Amino acid sequence: MQFKDIIGQEKTKALLLKEAKKGRISHAQMFIGDKGIGKLPLAMAFAQYLLCESPGANDSCGTCNACVKVKQLVHPDVHYVFPVVKSAQTKVSVSDDRRQQWNAFVKQNTYFNLQMWQEFLEEMGKNAQIGVDESRSILKKLSLKSYSGKYKIMIIWLPEKMNTSAANKLLKILEEPPENTLFFLVCDAIETILPTIISRTQIIKVPNLKIEEVKSYLIKEKNLPENQAQSIASLTQGNLVEGVLMSQGDVANNQYFESFVKLMRSAYAIDAIALMNVAEELGGIGRENQKNFLRYSLHMFRESLIYNYLGEEKVNVKDEEKAFLNKFAKFINNQNITDLITAFDEAIYHIDRNANAKLLFSDLVIKLTKLIKKGV
Repeated sequence: MQFKDIIGQEKTKALLLKEAKKGRISHAQMFIGDKGIGKLPLAMAFAQYLLCESPGANDSCGTCNACVKVKQLVHPDVHYVFPVVKSAQTKVSVSDDRRQQWNAFVKQNTYFNLQMWQEFLEEMGKNAQIGVDESRSILKKLSLKSYSGKYKIMIIWLPEKMNTSAANKLLKILEEPPENTLFFLVCDAIETILPTIISRTQIIKVPNLKIEEVKSYLIKEKNLPENQAQSIASLTQGNLVEGVLMSQGDVANNQYFESFVKLMRSAYAIDAIALMNVAEELGGIGRENQKNFLRYSLHMFRESLIYNYLGEEKVNVKDEEKAFLNKFAKFINNQNITDLITAFDEAIYHIDRNANAKLLFSDLVIKLTKLIKKGV
């Protein structure tokens, strides 16, 4: 992975290059930010740059023996740790037990999330974590000498999936690592990580991608029409992974639209039975789809405001969505937009933290009836 292969993130790239050139590389760095914005590719590209035999001013050479090995995920000084579903039946307890599948998956997917990784392994719904056996494996690997004579690099993807025992076992080595040992922790939810881990790392804040960057990628790499790419990029708010998933077909988007229409009509009519039916449906579609539906709803609320104040020619929606907004948009205005955004944002937050989805959506639809009427 080279920096040039990563979409956007020019400031973060410049920061990492500056560290390397000055020789002031923190032994433990935590890449934080939203999902789907390229934190893992940045860590991988940085590792390749540091091990490159002929690094340039702005990137690794990409052709030396070290670069080739890092790109192929076989460099002996670059180690990967990631959540696994522990199973006596499959004899999986640490990342190395899934390393063959990891290599195949990462080579095919530069940008991905935990859901995609678990779908690849056919382990959706199972508890993937980083356990204490993994910590023992990390300590063992880092006790060995560097193969290249440069750095030993440990890339930990989703350290928030580390259980307490595993985290506590790594505290000492994070604070006093062996010479020329680097930890790159790639995190989606820093608030769930032990403070003692966070305090031992340098925080690298990775910003969301720009909507134009996501749009450009979808047009060039996924061959989407400009208006569809713009609509998806606006909806995903800089999350490239979600943008790619949505670009793979209109089925999910159509389902979100149908659910949104059903929910809004039921809320306006204060149809309690219909509302509870929608809440029941949404409670059973899985966490990632639930969050995507909520994001889609936020997108439609924002487009409603644009429709109201700037006119229909300024909205980024498909024809059937525009037809619905023609009647619906007037109910979204300055009387209720702030409360709607807060309610749906909070729902996403709680789903991310394993809230009971059926209870959450039941509560949300009740709030929605009041908020829609507020805009009448």
